[in-house]
Amino acid sequence: MSTGNVYMRNSSNPDVIKYQGDQATTDDGTTAVSAANILRGIVTCTPTADRSKATDTGTNFVDELFLVTNNDAFDFTFINLAGDGTSFVTLTAGTNVTLVGSMVIPAPDAAEDAYASGSAKFRIRRTAADAVTLYRIG
Repeated sequence: MSTGNVYMRNSSNPDVIKYQGDQATTDDGTTAVSAANILRGIVTCTPTADRSKATDTGTNFVDELFLVTNNDAFDFTFINLAGDGTSFVTLTAGTNVTLVGSMVIPAPDAAEDAYASGSAKFRIRRTAADAVTLYRIG
């Protein structure tokens, strides 16, 4: 659909069912988080120490996520699978990627009053033919 709104008004089937294949797994190192990984919708990492991982380039995000026009966007979730409250993963900007919000994804913390769920939701928005903004939205 290219214009207009999409409405879902069927009270007996009020949700959208979509395909979710296997998650992508990024290594326990400094390898960039690729557009191909992000295209899977869920990216996991099990760091054994704090890790800093660059994103792919704006050009690759635009091409591989099929962001055809400015303001097209793609959402994905990054899950840190490290042991209870241990290692952080921090995303850093690849070429032509602007970061907005906290890019630190802490390991989950199982304590009752813990703040860390171990996952973060992001949105990638095309801002130019070769550039994107990566927002932390959850």
